[in-house]
Amino acid sequence: MLAHGLGALQTIPAENEAPRESNALYAAAIALWRESRHDEAIRLMDEALRLRPDFADALCMGGYMLSECGSPDSAMRFYRRALEIDASLVIGHVNIGKLLFAAGRFAEALACFETATKLAPSDPDAWCSCAGTLRELGRLEESVEAASRALELRGDFPEAAINLGNALLKLDRSEEAFGAYLRASEPGPRLAQALLGQGLALRSLGAFPEAMTAFDRAAALGSRDAIAGKGCLMLTLGDFERGLEGYEARRLKGTSIAEALGTRFPSWKGPGRPGERVLVFNDHGLGDTIQFFRYLPLMTAAGVDATFVCPPRLRRLLSSKTRVRFADSRPEGEPFDAQIAISSLPCALATRLETIPSAVPYLRASPQASNDWERRLGPTDRPRIGLVWSGNPNPINPRDHIRSIGFNSFLSLLDINATFVGLQKDVRTADAMMLKDRSDLLHFGDELRNFSDTAALISNLDLVITVDTSVAHLAGALGKPVWVLLSFLGDWRWLCDREDSPWYPTARLFRQDSTRAWDNVIARVHAALHDFVQSRM
Repeated sequence: MLAHGLGALQTIPAENEAPRESNALYAAAIALWRESRHDEAIRLMDEALRLRPDFADALCMGGYMLSECGSPDSAMRFYRRALEIDASLVIGHVNIGKLLFAAGRFAEALACFETATKLAPSDPDAWCSCAGTLRELGRLEESVEAASRALELRGDFPEAAINLGNALLKLDRSEEAFGAYLRASEPGPRLAQALLGQGLALRSLGAFPEAMTAFDRAAALGSRDAIAGKGCLMLTLGDFERGLEGYEARRLKGTSIAEALGTRFPSWKGPGRPGERVLVFNDHGLGDTIQFFRYLPLMTAAGVDATFVCPPRLRRLLSSKTRVRFADSRPEGEPFDAQIAISSLPCALATRLETIPSAVPYLRASPQASNDWERRLGPTDRPRIGLVWSGNPNPINPRDHIRSIGFNSFLSLLDINATFVGLQKDVRTADAMMLKDRSDLLHFGDELRNFSDTAALISNLDLVITVDTSVAHLAGALGKPVWVLLSFLGDWRWLCDREDSPWYPTARLFRQDSTRAWDNVIARVHAALHDFVQSRM
């Protein structure tokens, strides 16, 4: 029955023949499973369920066996049947939730875990599962509360401690996160995760040597995420040779790059040969795509026949005046010599800090669209300054609350004698209320349908001031002066302790100090902007 999970529930006899014998078989099956004698355990569990088809605990255990054997759909049916018989089975709700979590169905998973916590408020596993799911849904404060509750109920609970550390780290509470990861650092199956978390927290605190040690220890235990974490740290420090190699261990949607892209063609290693056909995939956010697109013209200049599977919002902008072929999705049935993720091109082409291809502009706005915006903006004798104060609030970007700034913090800039132009997309509700009352800001964010529109508007500006969003990369790629406001330890591509960017010669970086406050950043931007405007009047 369990060995052939599909349709198994329908084969169970309707009569309950021997409860006592089925209990014994059930207990024996569990003992055999714990000894890794899985085939024998499944055979006994099958027999227990044939004798007693309404045996809810056995159905739950059968579901677990099926799940462990790689049959999640069949496992789900067993769990649901068990809950039809006994809806109070906490383990049934928790295990259904775990299957839904693994499938990325986080809202449904959370409902199962919350049911479990209501049925058994003192069950630490249910609270721990709630914590991990709330984190995936971007409900970080609630995740901290749930993980803390799990640890109150079971002090020695590494998984809950890691969940707590993960939520605290995303909230930029790095010292607390480090303490949580320390709680999970006992030898055991979670040690690599705990060490990885320590490395990430230490990196966030600026303790780079200690972070390196933690990453190395986690990597020695088999953590590919630690290899990627160390790679990002090396890139932050400007060591591109070792950093880019480690960056190749990064995960895409929970899998390796090779798994995410599929293995239809060999990985492209560069530098390429004339006539070589290479399929290039987008693998990260739109800002990353703009940053690394500079490498595709280099490929075509070397004679490589490159095809780029391009995000729709960037297609119009990137496809102008380039020999790169564009596709909306993976071309089916076409032969290619190799494939690569666009973010892997710096590694394939052996980029070093001093060899970053930094010539700008490498993107250009449509002349007609640029002229249309020029007419709409009208004549002015004052510099035009574009503003972007927040990123996309989608929970997929868990660091958005760290990089974004409320519009109210930008209000002090508006007293400078300039024409301010709002480029902000996805305006938050609180910010939208303030924007309604501002006659000193021309806001066009809602009218920017794609990046080609945004590029055309930026081409008419003298300066763009933005937080770390795709607009920073777009302005830099267009060769426009751009000031980027960065959190204390920004993304690796902005390096550390620098006010300039080797990727974008026209960029100037304004970083938070160790207080992690935006007030002093805005004050420095205000002073610099005053000088900028004065120099152009």
